[in-house]
Amino acid sequence: MNKSAKGALAAAAAGSLLLGGAGSYAFWTSSQTVGAGSLASGSITLSAVTCPASFTHTETGTPVTTIVPGDTITKQCTGTLTLIGDHIGATVALDPASVASVTGTLGSEITATATMVSPAAHVTTAGSYPVTINIDVTFPSTVTSTTSENATASLNTLNLVATQTHE
Repeated sequence: MNKSAKGALAAAAAGSLLLGGAGSYAFWTSSQTVGAGSLASGSITLSAVTCPASFTHTETGTPVTTIVPGDTITKQCTGTLTLIGDHIGATVALDPASVASVTGTLGSEITATATMVSPAAHVTTAGSYPVTINIDVTFPSTVTSTTSENATASLNTLNLVATQTHE
C-alpha cells in the first residue's frame, strides 16, 4: 500500500473516531404527550312493559270479571323505549312466536291477538318513545259447546324485541 493511501485511511479512521466516539457530534430533541381524548357509547333501553291487571270490554270499556260467548275484550300494555347516541335508531317488534298463544280449556275456544301500536314505524333519532301493545281476545258467539263453561285460559308471555339500527 502506498503512503498516500495509508494516509487517507488513517485520516478517515481518525475522523470517524472523533465524530462517533468522542461525542463531539450531537442532535437536540424534544417531546410532548398528546391527549387522545375519551369516548362514551350510547344505549338502547326498553323499560318493563306493564299491563293492567284486567281486561276491559271493547264495547263498553268496563272491566271484565268473566268472559262469555260473544265478548271481545282488550287491554293496553305500555312501556318506554330510550335511545341514547349519535346516529342511533331502533325497531321494536313482537316476537311472532310469542303472540296469540293461549293455554287452558278455554284456550281452545277463544282467539287472542297482540298488536304493536307504537312505535308504529322505525325510530330514527335519539330520545324516549312510548311503547304500546294492544292485546285483544275474542270469544265467538258461535260457540255451542259447554266445555268452555267455568273454564280458564292463560295467555303466554309476549316477547318484545328492540333492535338498534345505525342511522
